[in-house]
Amino acid sequence: RSQRLPFGEIRSPTRQPTMTDQDGKTGCGTVCCAGLLAATTLGSGAAMLATRQPQLLGPLRGQVPPVAVGLGIGAAGGIVCAGATVGLPMLWSLLRYWRALVFFWSGGRYADAEKKLGLSKFSRAHLYSLASVPWLMRQPHYRTGTFQEDMLTNLRNVVMPTGLFGVPLSICARTRLHAMLTAWFVIPTAAFCGSIYRSVWGMERSAAACFERSLLAPRDWLQLWRLNCRLASMTALATQSKDFELEDKWTFIRTCMEKGIPVTPVMDTPVTLIAKDVLEEGGMGIHVLRNVLHGGRWILQEKLDNCDAVKQLLPPDAPLSTMRVLTGSRGALLALPGGRATRSGAQTLCTVWRAGRLGASTDHSCVMVDVPTGRTGGDVLGTGSTSAHWYASGWRSFGNPVSTRDGSISAHPDTGLQLTGKRLLGASRAAALCER
Repeated sequence: RSQRLPFGEIRSPTRQPTMTDQDGKTGCGTVCCAGLLAATTLGSGAAMLATRQPQLLGPLRGQVPPVAVGLGIGAAGGIVCAGATVGLPMLWSLLRYWRALVFFWSGGRYADAEKKLGLSKFSRAHLYSLASVPWLMRQPHYRTGTFQEDMLTNLRNVVMPTGLFGVPLSICARTRLHAMLTAWFVIPTAAFCGSIYRSVWGMERSAAACFERSLLAPRDWLQLWRLNCRLASMTALATQSKDFELEDKWTFIRTCMEKGIPVTPVMDTPVTLIAKDVLEEGGMGIHVLRNVLHGGRWILQEKLDNCDAVKQLLPPDAPLSTMRVLTGSRGALLALPGGRATRSGAQTLCTVWRAGRLGASTDHSCVMVDVPTGRTGGDVLGTGSTSAHWYASGWRSFGNPVSTRDGSISAHPDTGLQLTGKRLLGASRAAALCER
């Protein structure tokens, strides 16, 4: 925030021409070939020019490698050419996205973004927090040392679904330069490829509309998750609230026990648990787990099983399948100077049941089933979705879909049992408990 990057404003055209057909679909082969050719040509040329003539970098000279700047410029030019191939509506969305990043990176204030950028409240929150990532990376985090450390930890098992090879997204958090290039280049590229894929496979009527939504007001779970992480970190920094310490699992369990709230039981003994592999030798294959109740950092618990009503909806040998209740609150506003909140209590936003997969150790491998009536007094299951392709690292990603349609699953994939319309007893009571 102490440095203004040397970017200028991009002025917006007064009208939005279109070059797409009636369905908003485009020639996928032409688009991909043109975009790839342009990115390769411009990237190589810009990198060579920036290396041989570093004085052209101006204020950025000496701060980042000339090759990186050249490749970034070339990549941006490649995306522009690819966008022009698709049509001006997609290019216009990209320019709006880039303009917002430049606005915030050059010192623009959030309060001025509505008037100067013409974005919705949701889009402003998304783009402002995204542009703040390079700054956030050096700020303390309530769960780890810094926000960057938290990104490296939680993104190491999440990949970019390509259908070929899954690359961990933690690479985007290695340095501040990586984060900026991700926002400037990787996200638009992923949005472009994803919009074409979804259009070709009939999941979207308009590739251009999908591209615009992915950049300016995303609804995919990954970007919503990262948005929540950014805003939660900002809230913690602004309020300095001790409540964020409850992200520590042991602090949460201990606090619940002190307040008489039922939680999964914790074992007092053994003080230290030794687990050995049956075959490994030479001191290998041994795991020493010291109980958190006796100064260690491991919470020792017995494995819990699903109740009979839940087992009937799952395959044999399914993991404990839990209920997730997402709540929202304006209570944090009360902790800010001059902050006001008309309603400080928590409200249920959505409820999801994780239907575990056959043989999985946890319900992280699951079908996420919506419980649309869970917050209004009903226990009826809706449709389900999956995010398994986001966790298929390396070559395990080969053959997986690049994108899926939310709510496309109505039956459990392991049993064929129809889940939509079934009752999940206790769903509404879980939501009510969270609100209390």
